[in-house]
Amino acid sequence: MPAGGFLPDGPGIATYDVVNQKLSQLPDAKKLFSPRWSPDGRHIAAISNDSMKLMLFDRVSQQWQELVSMPIGYPSWSHDGQYIYFDTTLTDDANFFRIRISDRKLERLVSLKGVRQYWGDFGSWTGLAPDDSPLLVRDTSSQEIYALDWQVP
Repeated sequence: MPAGGFLPDGPGIATYDVVNQKLSQLPDAKKLFSPRWSPDGRHIAAISNDSMKLMLFDRVSQQWQELVSMPIGYPSWSHDGQYIYFDTTLTDDANFFRIRISDRKLERLVSLKGVRQYWGDFGSWTGLAPDDSPLLVRDTSSQEIYALDWQVP
């Protein structure tokens, strides 16, 4: 099931003005989830509820644009706001990508195929380190035991 499949038609994405205590729904965001605010505050990235599109909201124009159409997981803004990084771990060919905001250039950074990732309640998490290098949670539970000496009393 897609990560956003819990509520296929909403509730959408809203912002809250703390000073005025006002909740405002973002336009045309009913079928989006997992919002990520850009470092400069101008854009909000979000995923479609079927996890198949990465969308970008421009707070100045109040418009959404589709950045890429493919399985999307855990989008993360680069520290300078020039890129959005994401994974495709819900596919047979898992990869870690980034898309440049200025020209929408998509780059595959690294294959995740064969990497034993820890699977939590919301899938296998990926993110960014402070230097924008990829982070993931690796499952090393019993797969990394190479020898075991057992002494019986």
